[in-house]
Amino acid sequence: MRYKNFAGTGASPSGVTLLELVIVLAIIAIIGAILVPNFLGATEKARLKSDVQSARVIGNALDLYNAEQPAAMAESDIEDLIKELSDKGYIDFEQAETQTEKAVFKIDASTGGIVVDITACPDNTRKKIYAQLTPQERQYVTGHSEA
Repeated sequence: MRYKNFAGTGASPSGVTLLELVIVLAIIAIIGAILVPNFLGATEKARLKSDVQSARVIGNALDLYNAEQPAAMAESDIEDLIKELSDKGYIDFEQAETQTEKAVFKIDASTGGIVVDITACPDNTRKKIYAQLTPQERQYVTGHSEA
């Protein structure tokens, strides 16, 4: 079988030219630049929503404990409160750890409920992620007004 000579015609019998490879890489880079920030924001939003749910669980466990026990639990220190609820079997200790960077659980002085304090969180969390929460979720978050 004879092979046809493509020399001088500018055509390649097989393979990819360098220009085609550069174009494909540029398209992949543009798509990546669009998707990566959205993915990171979704991750932070999911972490904050997880913390909101944990605050609800801890608050419900505290209400249940106070309803079942003759003497209500003193709500002085959140760490002691969470440890006691965990020791008594009302919550798993893993629920007491925040997922959001620098967020902490705290007792809201006005309502006595458990909230997630995001005062020390990065600005991205305090501004953009908080704005994406539903009104019901926002009542479990404090520290956003300083943003």
